[in-house]
Amino acid sequence: MGEERLDILILGASGFTGMHCIPYIHKLSNIDGRKITWGVAGRSEEKLQETLNKMGTKIGADLSQITIVVTDINDYDSLLEMAKRAKVVINCCGPYRFLGEPVLKACIAAGTHHIDVSGEPQYMEKMQLEQNENAKKKGVYAVSACGFDSIPSDLGVIFLKKNFDGVLNSVTTYLEGWEEGHSTGPSVNIGTWNSAVHSLAHWDELKGLRKQLFPKKLPSYTPRLERKILPHKSNLLDGWILPFPGSDRSVMTRTQRYFYENESKRPIQVNTYFVVKSIFLIILFAIGGAIFSILSKFECGRKLLLDYPELFSLGAFSKKQPSEEKTENTWFQLTLYGEGWSERLENELDNYTTPCDRSIVGKVKGRNPGYGATCICLVSAAIVVLTESDKMPGEGGVLPPGAAFANTSLIKLLNENGLTFEIVSQKSI
Repeated sequence: MGEERLDILILGASGFTGMHCIPYIHKLSNIDGRKITWGVAGRSEEKLQETLNKMGTKIGADLSQITIVVTDINDYDSLLEMAKRAKVVINCCGPYRFLGEPVLKACIAAGTHHIDVSGEPQYMEKMQLEQNENAKKKGVYAVSACGFDSIPSDLGVIFLKKNFDGVLNSVTTYLEGWEEGHSTGPSVNIGTWNSAVHSLAHWDELKGLRKQLFPKKLPSYTPRLERKILPHKSNLLDGWILPFPGSDRSVMTRTQRYFYENESKRPIQVNTYFVVKSIFLIILFAIGGAIFSILSKFECGRKLLLDYPELFSLGAFSKKQPSEEKTENTWFQLTLYGEGWSERLENELDNYTTPCDRSIVGKVKGRNPGYGATCICLVSAAIVVLTESDKMPGEGGVLPPGAAFANTSLIKLLNENGLTFEIVSQKSI
């Protein structure tokens, strides 16, 4: 194909996440001296054109000349031709368990970098196991979890470590969400719900995957960061603390393992929680979580969950798209609490014999986690891969975001575009 490659192509641009990437790529492609070319891809030219028209009207821009690439996600040859049209593909087509692998393989074959927003540990770890070496051979970076799951937490740990005066032993994250106003309707698109259903249904696959992917255990460092299963309180936050069920912890652990295995850096222990404001909500989460877990194990149960998301999520998820008012009035804040030592040992990998003597608190905050913050992260990650691959590790590979972007300007770019990282305090303990 004789055409010059576009810099970035959004695959699945007529879907909810894909269409909300368009305002950010339009904004970021032509500022700070950038001249980034971009396009949209999907199976329906008509829907893609409608999406461009709709988003162009919304942001007051003429998008009529934006390149449209028609591709069939069920046809590998079609995906390969699509991948050859760009230097970076932002893949917004999930659930990735079913739709992600052919796209990733096509991108690797075409020598095209691949960014996605998957929060599915089985998909991410399977791709690292099976495609990491192939990606390295082609010089391709394939980075999943480049959205609300898991940029704030994974890059948040990197941010804490860079600002910590000493050696960081552990980081605990606490996620809070709230809405300004009281608009009705779902707050999250159905795609996230579908991914969660299939991910939990096949959770047992992870044990075998991880045995192959990580044949050696990480060394045990003290003091050990214990995981609290029962609801508890923290003096950092108001409300009750519960274990966070998402993929953040698995992504963060993969990043820390990467640093240990490839750069001989001490792995930071991590735990992830979320905050609820009342005992009543704890009871609702417990009942809902139990029902979700049981139903996801059986085919008929999964069908019920997929057919009636509003019922089983108490209205949080729906087959109807969330309203702009609802999403724009939703905020999140991730508080990160770290502990470590002010003294550095001669060998970073040695175990300390004294208790931690220093703490640090950071926060990551943003609006509209599902489609604002997520799309800022996706587009910014793609731009950094395109423009700063010399600051990324090795010659490519299938990587978690923390490992991929630790030495780049991604956090700075996010800070400039509404997803803020800040250090709140640092003191002796």
